[in-house]
Amino acid sequence: MKRTNLMNKMYLLPVFLISNFIFAQSYKVFYEMQWKNKTDVPKHEELCTLITNEKGKSYFQAYENFRRDSAHTKMVNDYFANKAQGLKVSDGNSNAKFRSLVIKDISQSNITVEERFFTSIFSTNYSSCKQNWKLVNDKAMTILGYKTNMAFTEFGGRKWTAWYTTEIPISDGPYKFYGLPGLILKITDSENIYNFEVKGIVKEKNDLEQRNFTYDQPMNISPKQWDAFWKKYIKQPSVIFENLNTSQTTYVINGKDVNSKEVKDSYDKKEWEILKNFESPIELKPSCL
Repeated sequence: MKRTNLMNKMYLLPVFLISNFIFAQSYKVFYEMQWKNKTDVPKHEELCTLITNEKGKSYFQAYENFRRDSAHTKMVNDYFANKAQGLKVSDGNSNAKFRSLVIKDISQSNITVEERFFTSIFSTNYSSCKQNWKLVNDKAMTILGYKTNMAFTEFGGRKWTAWYTTEIPISDGPYKFYGLPGLILKITDSENIYNFEVKGIVKEKNDLEQRNFTYDQPMNISPKQWDAFWKKYIKQPSVIFENLNTSQTTYVINGKDVNSKEVKDSYDKKEWEILKNFESPIELKPSCL
C-alpha cells in the first residue's frame, strides 16, 4: 500500500525542461565522495568541490585539484596585473584519486570533461548527458539544515537516488548530475557503491579560468576518441609518451628520457596502482553523447 501511494506522488521531469530553475550564482559546495570496489573495506573517500558562477558554468573536481587550479589562476592573474618579470607557478602534480574535471554549462545541456596526463590535457565534449528524473513530492530529510525532496534516475548503468533542496535554486550537483529544481545535496546508487554527500556550502566567487595557462593547449576529442584512448591507456599508461618528444624538445622524468624503458615501466606501475581505485567505475556504460 505504501508503494502505491509513493508512486502516485512521483512524476517524470525531463532534464531539458529544467532550464526555468537555473539561476546563475556563485557558490562553492563541498561534497564527500565515497566509493568502493568489490573487495574494498573500508570505502575510499575524497573531498570534492562544485564551483558555480554567474556565467552559468560549474566545475566539479577533487578539492586538492581545485586548490591547485585556483592557485595557478591567481598566480597567472597576478602576473599580468602586476606586469612581473617572471611567472612562477606551483607544481601541477596532485595526489587526488578522482582526477577528472567536469565542466557543466547547464543552459546548453553541455558537459566537458578534462583529463590531465603528464603534459597533455584531453578535453571531451558531451552535447547530451540525458537524465530523466522521477520526482517525489514528499519531503525526504533535512541535510545540513536544508529541507530536501527525493528524486530517482538511471545514469551510467546505475540506478540513483538523489536528495535536493529548492532552498538553493541551482539546478546542479556533484559529478555529471544536474537537472533538478534545486541543488543536489546527496546522491547514491542502489548498490551503495557510490555516494556523494554535501559537507559545506559557501557563497563566494572562485576563478579557475587560467588553470591550463602553462600547459599545452587541451586536445579537443570526441567521446568515441576518448573511449578509444582510455582503453589503450588502461592497458599501458605510458602510451601517453608516444610522439611526445620532438627534434627541439625532449621530455624527462627524474632526469631520464620519457622514451626509456625504465621511465615507461615506472609510470605504468604507478598508474596501474592509481587505476585500481576505480575498478568499479562511476559509469558502467556510457550515458553521454
